[in-house]
Formats: sequence, C-alpha cells, structure tokens
Amino acid sequence: MLMLGLTAVGAAGHDGGVNRTGLVAVFLLSTLTLVGAAVAWWQWWPHSQQAQGGVDLGALPGRAGRDGLNLLVITLDTTRADRIGAYGYRNIETPAIDRLAADGVLFEQAMSSAPLTLPSHCSIFTGRFPPEHGVRDNGGFFLSPTQTTLATMLKARGFQTGAVVGAYVLDGKWGLNQGFTTYVDDFELPENSGFGIGDVKRPGNDVVDRALPMLEKMKHSRFFAWIHFYDPHSPYESPEPFKSRYERRPYAGAIAFTDSQVARLIAFLESNQLLDRTIVAVLGDHGEGLNQHGEGTHGFFIYESTTRVPFIIRAPFEKTRGRRIADPVRTVDLVPTVLDLLGLPAARDIAGVSLAPLLAGTRKTLDLEGYAEALYPLHHFGWSEIRAWRAGQYKVIDAPRPELFDLDKDPEETHNLYAERRAVADGMLARLRAHEHDAAGPAAQSMPDVDPEARARLAALGYVGSFVATVSGPKSDRADPKDKIELFNLMIQSREIAKDKASSERVIAMLNKVIAEDPKVIDAWFNLGNVHYKLGRFEEAIRYFSKTLELKPDYDLAVVNMANAYRRLGKDDAALAGYERYLSIDPKNAHVRYQLGEIYLDRGDVPRAEKNFRQALEIDKRVAAARNALGAIAFTRGDLATAERETRAALALKSTVRLAHFNLALIAEERGDLTTAESEYKQELALHAKTYKAAFNLSRVYERQNRINDQIALLKQSIAANPLFAEGHFFLAKAYLDAGTNLLEAMSLARKGLEIDPLSTVAPLGHFVIAGVMLKQGQPAAAAAEMARGNALEARLAREKQVTR
Repeated sequence: MLMLGLTAVGAAGHDGGVNRTGLVAVFLLSTLTLVGAAVAWWQWWPHSQQAQGGVDLGALPGRAGRDGLNLLVITLDTTRADRIGAYGYRNIETPAIDRLAADGVLFEQAMSSAPLTLPSHCSIFTGRFPPEHGVRDNGGFFLSPTQTTLATMLKARGFQTGAVVGAYVLDGKWGLNQGFTTYVDDFELPENSGFGIGDVKRPGNDVVDRALPMLEKMKHSRFFAWIHFYDPHSPYESPEPFKSRYERRPYAGAIAFTDSQVARLIAFLESNQLLDRTIVAVLGDHGEGLNQHGEGTHGFFIYESTTRVPFIIRAPFEKTRGRRIADPVRTVDLVPTVLDLLGLPAARDIAGVSLAPLLAGTRKTLDLEGYAEALYPLHHFGWSEIRAWRAGQYKVIDAPRPELFDLDKDPEETHNLYAERRAVADGMLARLRAHEHDAAGPAAQSMPDVDPEARARLAALGYVGSFVATVSGPKSDRADPKDKIELFNLMIQSREIAKDKASSERVIAMLNKVIAEDPKVIDAWFNLGNVHYKLGRFEEAIRYFSKTLELKPDYDLAVVNMANAYRRLGKDDAALAGYERYLSIDPKNAHVRYQLGEIYLDRGDVPRAEKNFRQALEIDKRVAAARNALGAIAFTRGDLATAERETRAALALKSTVRLAHFNLALIAEERGDLTTAESEYKQELALHAKTYKAAFNLSRVYERQNRINDQIALLKQSIAANPLFAEGHFFLAKAYLDAGTNLLEAMSLARKGLEIDPLSTVAPLGHFVIAGVMLKQGQPAAAAAEMARGNALEARLAREKQVTR
C-alpha cells in the first residue's frame, strides 16, 4: 500500500479529515496513546487525492474555455522564497515574478520535498514524494518509466510538450524527459575526470535563447512548456549589470538576473496574445542555506532555509487574481492543481492534491501535511539521513537527535521544542515513519545485480568491497548531521577551491583533515581521488577511489573515475571492467559506452568497437565522438565515402569534436589531396593543440613537400604534446640528420625514442639515425655495429609480424 499525501477535502466539499483544531487536540494526548492513534488514523485516511469537484474559478477572458488553455512551468533552482520581492524582500529587483504574483496567487508557505535538484523536480512533475518515485539524490538515480509525469499526461491529451533545462543534473538521461517531444539538454561534458554533476550548466539567457524558438514552434497548438533556470545555484554568477549592482550580494544578483529572463518569457506570451490563454506557474525546487544553521549552500539540512520555496500560479481565471495563501502547501501539489485548472481529469494515486479551492477562495485551508528528506549526508558522508514532516504550524525533523519547531512563532527554527512538546513530536514522527515505510515500494531504485564471476574480477581490481545499493549499518550508529556541519563546510570549501589547479595541495590538506577527524567520510576519499587524478597521479587516485568504493560500492562516479585512471595508466583490462561495472549502475551513459568502444578499437577488435559506438548513438545520438569513430572504422576498411560522411556528421553535431579534422586529413591524403590534408591537420591543431598525431602527420606531409623547417617544427610540437611519443623522437632525429644540423640532438632524440619504446615498429630507424651520426663523427666501426643492431631488430619485427598474421 502506498502512503500518499493527506487532504481534508472530501468528495462533496466537506471536511473529510481532522481539521487544524482537531489535530492540536490529538497532539495533547499522551505519547503512548497518540502513537497508536496516529498509526490507526493514518490507515483510515482516504488515499484517493481527488480535487474538490465544481470549484468556481470565475470566467476566462473573452469566450475562452479551459480546453484552450496552455501551461508554462518555470522552475527556479536554489531559490529561497524570502529572497523574492513579492515575498517581502526589499533588497532585490524581481519585477517579472512580482507581477505574476500580483496578477495571480502567491503561496506563502510552500514546502519542497528535497533540497536537491533532481529529486525535487521529480516530485514536482510526478506529484509524488521521493520515497514514492524512487529518486533520492542527484546522479546515480533515474526516474523509472513506470512513473507518470505531467508531460506524459498532457502529451496524451494532445498537448505539444517541450522543455529547456539549465543544468546537466536535469539531463534527459535521468528520466525527466519522458513525455516531452522536445527536451533541450545538449550539455557538453568536460573531457577531464572529476567534474561535479552540478558544474555543467548554461546561463539563463542561453536557456531563454533556446526556449523562445521552441515556444514559437508550439504557439499555434495547445502546449505545455517547462523552463528551468539554474543561475541562483552557487557560485552565483550573473552578467552585467547584475554582477556590479549586486557585487556584495551575488546570490540576490543571480535571482535578479533570472527574473530578467523570466520577463523575456512573459514578453513572448504577451506579444503573441498568449498570456491570457496560458497558466504560468513559477516555483523553486529548493532553497539555499546562506549560513543559517551553519549551512552555506544546500542538500545537508531540511530547515526552512532550503525547503521553503516560492510558488506562484498566474491563471487567467477571474477569481484567481491577487490572492495570497497562508495555508501550507507542497510542490507535489502542482500536478493535480494544473490538471484541475486545465479542465483535465485528476491524476490518481499521487501525494499531491489540487489547490484549486485555495486559488478560487472557496477554502481558506486544506490542512495538508508535508514531507521532505535529505539523504545527501548518508550517500556522500556516511552520516545519518534526515526527514521532516509538517502539520499545520509544527514541523518535526527525524534525526538521531530529533527536533520540533513551531513555524508560526519561530519561522527560522531557532528553538527546538522536542523536549517541551514530546507528545506532539512523537505523534508526528509516528506518521512520518509510517509514510516512509509504506511509501517505499517498487518505485524505489534497486541496483542491478552483478554476476559472481564479474563480481570476483571487479573485487580483484579494487572496484568493490561488496555490492549494496546504500551505505550499510544501523541508523543509530550514524552521526547526526548537526554534529558534522563544520566538516561538511570544510568539504564544500575544498570543492570550491579545487576548481583552481594551483590550489591542489591546499585541497589535499583540507581533505586529509576531514579524514583525520572522520575516516568514513565517503566524499573526502572520492575528492582526494579526483584531485590526484587532475595532478596526473593516477596510482594515488586509484587508491583513493578504491577506498571510496569500500565505503560505498555503488558510487557511480567513483567507479567511472577509477576506470578513467586505469585507462590513463594503460591498464585497459581494469578500465574495461570498471566501465562495464559503471554501465550496470548507469546503463544510459552514452559517453562511457563510447569509452568501451575506444578500448576495443585500440585492441583491434573492430566488431565489438563498432557495436559499442552504435550503442552509444542509440542512447544519445548527439555523441559526436562515436559518430567520428565510426568514420575512422570505415576509413580502415577503405570505404572513404562512408568515412567522410560519418566524420562530417560528427562535426555537424559538434564542431570541435576531437580528431574529426584529423580523420578528414587522412581521407584527403588517401585521395592524394595534400592541400586539403594540410588544411584539415591545421584545423585539428587549431582546435586541439595537443593532438600530437595531427602534428606528426602534418610533418610527414611537409617532408613529402621538402619543407624541412616546417617538418622539424611540427615534429617538435608532436613530442612536446606527448613526451612519450617514440615515433616523434625517431623522425625528428632523422630530420636533423637529413638537414645535417643538430647532430648531437639527433643522437639524443634517437636514444630517447629507443628508451621509450625499444620495440616500436619504427625503432630500427632510431638505430639507423645513431649510425648515421656516428659516420659523420668519423666512427665507422661504431656506426657499423649500430647499423647491425637496426637490421637485426628490423628482421625480428618482420618475423613477429608474419607470425601474428
């Protein structure tokens, strides 16, 4: 049985449950009696969350009917209600949002279900709390296709559906794209390991630049659009004039900038005569700590600073104008509310209820109860998770040391009433725990099983200590996050300065301090792995990632980053195992699927490489590198037409895709077009200066054209980009010998190349160059001996090649 949200709205419009006065009376019972009564009452409460029928919302402009209304939902990431002008904040300019509030309905007390972007948005668009939809953290969790989103409901009713999101944390791969015909999430992921999932984003002006053409295409049909702004998220970046105007208050500046972009969306609706035919909902996904309760950002606590969010609905109905609602509501109420306003059937079996009676003024209260959770302390630090339950003026927080607050008298939650009002607190905790128990059903995510053979292989490589989906151990043994806030803030500070590579040693010292105080902090080990990876210390990185996985075996980013480190060390067997393990956790990751293809291609297993590249494109057709790799495979088969078509398709997807121009240069060389080859190699180097193969190949083109100085310059560039590139050393040595200059340098380069790779297919050239230099130095006997070594190696390599055929 799913435990759904509570409502006092009955089918006939009368109270169907305990009103606020009755609830307080129940709270005054003895603790023992109260707990038992609370559980029984919970089982009795009706689970069907139907909107009150026949709510009179008043007339629509002109002769419009509900069946012609559109819907625009705007979500504001990391936005506190009390930092918006309409909510009483005077030190900010938010005219667009304020206008929507003045023309619509503002909910003064709206509760988010989680202080993290992905779980909160999943609740907003399913009408379910996290235990019901199963998404409990950013990354590593996916909204199941069995969950029905608002977009899916409206698309089935004939709406055109489209979304533009401002951060990778809401990328379609996590599941929120279901139901959207258009879902703009084309984020470019950094090529280096260790980036945070929240670091990949786009500014609000870019979001609107992409949203307006989408709205233009949909405006002649009935549409549902969702636009997400990420700018209020740390590090609170905004362009001028907001940057200077709010120089000392960058968080406010980011919100003000976001408001200016909301204004562009409203201007579009007005200019197209759509505003009075469109329901506009604006709400935050969660707030920001701003150092209240010691929390600088969000995700750690669930006090009002991070769970109270703006929630405004501007609907064109006559009776839904200029109203402020003090009764507590939840963001899960969005779905049934907008369905009601659109004249569509209510969603069934969800926690949310329609707020239409409040919008219309036919009810003053609905006596809804709210839920919020923060599992971030558990998943990333190994400390206790925390959950909150709100009923009327009271809010209880379930933690190792529980807390109870009277939000009417103490909105900033400074005075814990748990000891004073134990009966109230225990009754609310009973209902909270009943909800937690009954709501966790099939929707909760379970990790795929791993077969015993793969498990043993992965364990031998250090990937896992065991295979469990969450941190193990009884809750009572876990630290209360309140006792760990200083360590948490130290972790946040280290993460911020880690973006500057020059601060790496300082970051390492900070993380070691965290571990010294608490060696079970999962993300401290993980971040140590990341910083060592960025410094090129791959063995150390693997050690730290391995420790991370001992504490949390299903930590997806630790698995993939460890695999990346093995790859950089040339240990492809271990990298392959890691990538395969990662795909058992995140099967929708096209980029990791591409990495598998790369390894197989390097090994000469072209069929398996091609299979993985095609699978990557099936997952995400935008993976330009996979398209380019298919072009490279076609080139090796001599199919130049297909090779060029696939490579140009890759460039059309991403103009900067690595090695695309390199492949076009190879194709041009194969066709004998050296002019085009030179141009393509130059383009590759202009985009990617460290592409040593492009520099080397271009040097060979110059050699054919007798451009010795250009040849030498490009060979120098190739070994500067890759000091372990043996072939570059050999050919630069030969170029010096051919030019009759820098003979000592030529000998040094040849010896260095032989040191790097004594069995390279061109290693005999190194011996021949050394022999040539010796001859010029008047050492014929030594030259003859070196020549003999070169000939012997050449014969050996030829025999080995013959055997492998």
